[in-house]
Amino acid sequence: MFGRERKRRRRLEAGFGKKPDVWYTDGDMDRVRAWYDWRREREPDMYSVDEVTWHDLDMDRVFRRIDPGLSTPGQQVLYDMLRHPALDREEYERRARLIALMEKEPRLRLDVQTILDRLGRTRRADLCTSFAPEERGRGRLALYLGMLAVFFGAAALALAGAVNAAVPALVFTANVLVRDQVLRRVRREFDSLNYCVAEVFALRRVRKLRAPALDRELGEAYGALDQLRFALRTGGLSGMDRGDVGDLLASALLLDLIVFEFLKNRLWTRQRELRTVFRTLGELDAAIAAASWRRSMDVWCEPELAFDGADGLTARGMVHPLLEDPVPNDLDLGRPMLLTGSNASGKSTYLRTALLCALLSQSLCTAPAEGYRGGAFYIYSSMALADDLLAGESYYVTEIRSVRRILEAAETRRPILCAVDEVLRGTNTAERIAAASVILQALADAGAKCLAATHDLELCSLTGDSYDMYHFTETVGEGEMTFDYRLRPGPARTRNAIRLLELMGFDPALTAKAHARAARFLDTGVWE
Repeated sequence: MFGRERKRRRRLEAGFGKKPDVWYTDGDMDRVRAWYDWRREREPDMYSVDEVTWHDLDMDRVFRRIDPGLSTPGQQVLYDMLRHPALDREEYERRARLIALMEKEPRLRLDVQTILDRLGRTRRADLCTSFAPEERGRGRLALYLGMLAVFFGAAALALAGAVNAAVPALVFTANVLVRDQVLRRVRREFDSLNYCVAEVFALRRVRKLRAPALDRELGEAYGALDQLRFALRTGGLSGMDRGDVGDLLASALLLDLIVFEFLKNRLWTRQRELRTVFRTLGELDAAIAAASWRRSMDVWCEPELAFDGADGLTARGMVHPLLEDPVPNDLDLGRPMLLTGSNASGKSTYLRTALLCALLSQSLCTAPAEGYRGGAFYIYSSMALADDLLAGESYYVTEIRSVRRILEAAETRRPILCAVDEVLRGTNTAERIAAASVILQALADAGAKCLAATHDLELCSLTGDSYDMYHFTETVGEGEMTFDYRLRPGPARTRNAIRLLELMGFDPALTAKAHARAARFLDTGVWE
């Protein structure tokens, strides 16, 4: 046992600060987001990063880059924290204190990691059903106790010679069959309840560490633990399908079903306390994940956030956390920003990097940048859209819905940070430019901190009074085109679409005409 624990601690210590290598199967992310979905169903008015923005920022991959996969509460709470960036100072500072504690107290962190690793991850349990079971089961508890009494009564009568010995044997067989049928039906509930009890034991082990700095953060959780002492006394449920004599006797006596219904009913009366234990273990695990993620990164900082209504945003040397060799760029979003530039020059990556910096700053108190200062934003994007074929919607209709939700959020006058890539690309040029200019102006008028990217250079003149202009560019060499992915002030003056035709072997006469026509438009603003 001691050798196994030493190996566990060495493994955990060696893995801290390294990129996680957690194996995910199909459907795992549905289980990871279960706590978030459960909360959203019960608190629909609470702000969270919506599905469009989550998809645009590739947040499932970001989650996997951070998650070390120690425990189920850790995975689910970390996911929930990323979906719920802190919007008030109290919540933010609580997250920051736990992360800092896990960084500064390596021995305590390792003790907590060991407890969480013992708890482990479960794919079979549905923990949220234990927070509010649909059926409390008091009637079933009475039924099982009655069946147990019938068995003992039949056995007593048989011993007294009042009934044939076959009667208790029949009752025995009936109990075994009932038990097997019920367990097949409630196997997942059975596993869920076992895991919930294991969580209670895990938090008790954390409490026994007697770490003053940690205890100050977990006072509420320890109060909940005191209300769950019955679970500690009862312990978990026995294993199933062991096939030995003890299991056969337990089947006849329905002991595991009786304990199951008893615990389920008791836990149902302590839903709030059970959720507190789950959330607390998850927050500890998520804090360890954030601390490990920080150590694994080449560039990061603790952000300076304002929760007093200020909505400025500046960042130095921000990088995309998923790129192996990212190019750092700065951001100064005093006014909205309009990005122009060639294909593949870095516009979309820059938009994602800016939003990720804000989201990770507010959710995990960590900015992938050399410096970050900003407000507490409600974050939205409209970038990587696709036709909703199942709903029968065209790309353009999908775009309209996506942009409208940002406008509606901005009209609430909350501090909105948004990114829009190629506004209304799904329609014709004249209407796209006209509508896009009006939409971008409306976002600016509503006070949204908007980062927009476009190929339509006409938008630079139409939005110049409200937007600062920046661009990315390329270098054309012998037979190739290279990009440095550096942000530059002002609108783009270079184009690479026609140059790419040349590099791909199109007729030089054709590309020369295209160059000339594009140049005349840029000079005159009129197509000939």
